[in-house]
Amino acid sequence: CALFLANDPGFSLLWLPGFGAYLELAPTGASGVLVLAAALTMIPTSLYAGVRVAERPWHFLALLNVFQASLNGLFLAKDLVIFYLFWEATLSPSLLLLGIWGGPQRRQAAFKYLLYAVAGSFLMLVAILALRPLSGAASYRFADLLAATPTLDLRTQVWLFLGFAAAFAVKLPLWPLHGWLMDFHEQNHPSGAADAAGTLYKVGAFGFFAWALPLLPDAARVMGPALLALAAFTALYGALIAVAQSNFKRLLAYASLSHMGMIGVGVFGLHLAGLSGAMYFLAAQMLSTGGLFLIGGMLHARRGTFELSGYGGLARSAPALAAVTLLVIFASVGVPGLGNFPGEFMSLLGGFQANPWLVGLLATPAVIAAGVYGVNLYQRLYQGEAEGAVADLRGLEPFVLAPILAGILWLGLAPAPQLERIEPQARLASGVPLASPAPLQRAEETP
Repeated sequence: CALFLANDPGFSLLWLPGFGAYLELAPTGASGVLVLAAALTMIPTSLYAGVRVAERPWHFLALLNVFQASLNGLFLAKDLVIFYLFWEATLSPSLLLLGIWGGPQRRQAAFKYLLYAVAGSFLMLVAILALRPLSGAASYRFADLLAATPTLDLRTQVWLFLGFAAAFAVKLPLWPLHGWLMDFHEQNHPSGAADAAGTLYKVGAFGFFAWALPLLPDAARVMGPALLALAAFTALYGALIAVAQSNFKRLLAYASLSHMGMIGVGVFGLHLAGLSGAMYFLAAQMLSTGGLFLIGGMLHARRGTFELSGYGGLARSAPALAAVTLLVIFASVGVPGLGNFPGEFMSLLGGFQANPWLVGLLATPAVIAAGVYGVNLYQRLYQGEAEGAVADLRGLEPFVLAPILAGILWLGLAPAPQLERIEPQARLASGVPLASPAPLQRAEETP
């Protein structure tokens, strides 16, 4: 649907007549791009989980499928109530994957994750319930809300915006609401499958982009500078901490946090290019970060540890795995021609339009730090003295990584079609009017 029905209007069905809620889904704008990137990540993730998860694999796969279905609904929802229901529906499978198949500290990690998620979601629920009565909108459909909510007074918009921001900032995440992220990844199943799914779960930026910014534009302009500063700091903070990590999963968790901060820079710059780039970056990092978590699972299957001190010199015995890892690391750190670069560049461009000094001092150095932790990671895994040979890519592993590599190359080499799909929705979020087609001109007759 996301790939072949890009212009499909979707469908709409009145669900709760007295409440004004519609079951309305459509693959328009960024929604279709994100669903496609999620599918390219989750299909190989499910394939790999089927061979790596030994304990109750069918239950594990069922939860992965429920998670993906809920995530697709979240991206495609065009009714705010349905969006919230899918938002909450993604929580249960991710908690169960962590709580049942996680590591020794899984319960503590799951409780911390639940505490952050529920606290933010409760405040968003309050904002949702208040939004329609305060605005007088005909229903909770996006089109009806968009016609009514921007006319709310500034004070009301700010309070409503803060309710949405409480939930979205947790699942972006932004500093200091990121405390759940590291333990979440470190304690998940060592196959990396639940971590790859968790990479898709960082959807707070989409929430801001699709709902909070277009519906509450005055509040977005007031709160934007503060959120931009937090996002820029998050980008640098995550990248610098990633440089110092000695655990593969924690390094990727902090690198992902840095990516989310960069996406936030694009969103909160409130510039058309930055908003489009942020959603493109959100889609691309699903593939690069998800791919690295799966590669981490493959390495763990060979050495039984995520501590980088247990690796070194693997390129000699596993050259194909080393080459694939290098390509995905290059994508992760934003090398031109690969998936992350167009979105990261446009996110920075949008941030510079809003506050060049802030973005230049905080967000731009994060790009340099990303190169440092990327090179260090590859060197510690594949260079240096070998501590024994390991198997190269084997069995289903090439088929697991092939869709992710194809997606990384596709998004890096041909960004224009997907950016064109995102742009109309980005215009709504930025407040830039939708372009109308120029009137047809009749050619003058020549004598």
